[in-house]
Amino acid sequence: MPRTTGAPSRSPQRRAVGVRAGISLAQILEAARSLDPDALTMQAVADALGVDRKAVNHHVTDREKLLTLVAMDAFTTSFSVVEIDPDQTWQSACRAYARGFIDSTLAAGVLADRVRLDDAHVTQVLKPTEAVLNRMTQAGFGDEGAMRALSLLVNICLAHTRDRISALRSGVKPRQFILQSALEQRDPAEYEVLTRIAALPVSTYDDVQLDYSIDVFISGAEALRNCVRFRGSACRS
Repeated sequence: MPRTTGAPSRSPQRRAVGVRAGISLAQILEAARSLDPDALTMQAVADALGVDRKAVNHHVTDREKLLTLVAMDAFTTSFSVVEIDPDQTWQSACRAYARGFIDSTLAAGVLADRVRLDDAHVTQVLKPTEAVLNRMTQAGFGDEGAMRALSLLVNICLAHTRDRISALRSGVKPRQFILQSALEQRDPAEYEVLTRIAALPVSTYDDVQLDYSIDVFISGAEALRNCVRFRGSACRS
């Protein structure tokens, strides 16, 4: 009896690389958002999409880039809807911008410290930035002054966000804990002011601290603006 040659059985194959696999960067981000950040790897995303890992690598080179993309996606999705009222003062516009920036950065959760302002996603949040700069230039800031002031405000927001994340992760107020630990073996009489401050039930990681930082920013920016307007150059003394 002649032997019949059947085709060998094969296990299901993953689809091919990149575009030929039928996946896009948007699908990769959607799959990544569904995963726990601690378990977020290139392979985990590939498994979620049912493709070979090389298909994911076609769009995203490595895990570090993937984590940053997920963080920036959360940030831009939130920040792109921040509204700056064209009728509000430049001070109110700066407050709204700062609040929106903080909330949007925190929207990235444990990945918030991966928000990178030089990332291409920032092009998606130009509208609120244009709006606040418009209010500042209409209020008498020069283009350079407005740019430098807003850059400072963004740095304040980033620093405050990192402080909050650090406090949440550690479960303590890091600055206060470090100061108290440093003073334990010191003579309180030698460090009288620091000892008093270390004992204060005050958090520098909350909204009160953020409001204080924005108040200082606005006061300083306004003072420098007035120096430029009335003296022709910024006050340095």
